[in-house]
Amino acid sequence: MFPALTVRTRRLPQRRVLLAVAGTLLALAALLSSMPPTRSDAAVASLADELRPATWAIQIPIAWLAAPVPRARRGDLIDLLGVRPGDRAYTMPIAYAATLVGSDDRGLILEVDESDASAIAAARGSGLLLIPLLRSTR
Repeated sequence: MFPALTVRTRRLPQRRVLLAVAGTLLALAALLSSMPPTRSDAAVASLADELRPATWAIQIPIAWLAAPVPRARRGDLIDLLGVRPGDRAYTMPIAYAATLVGSDDRGLILEVDESDASAIAAARGSGLLLIPLLRSTR
């Protein structure tokens, strides 16, 4: 037989096969890493779901406070007083019976109504420092 007429099965070079397998694995890894994480079936309640109707949550940063935060639990009632320190110092009530929703080292999160929210904003706008007062449960 003549060598030009013989048919030999062609094999892919081993390097090309390895390169194709490695490329496929990298593409699969990229697709899996870009998928968003699956959410659990349990619905996580947001803070907005926990608020009563016609109320808002407001965070009072620690920097706004003139006195340390009293030891309080979620659901406790807090009154806020506004204080202007200095030569002509004065104090005025800002918010009554604001419900404590949460607290941490950054500040207090209070559930307030419309008038309390605007009173807190006006007090801070005029430079008053706030004093939180914890209401008794009895």
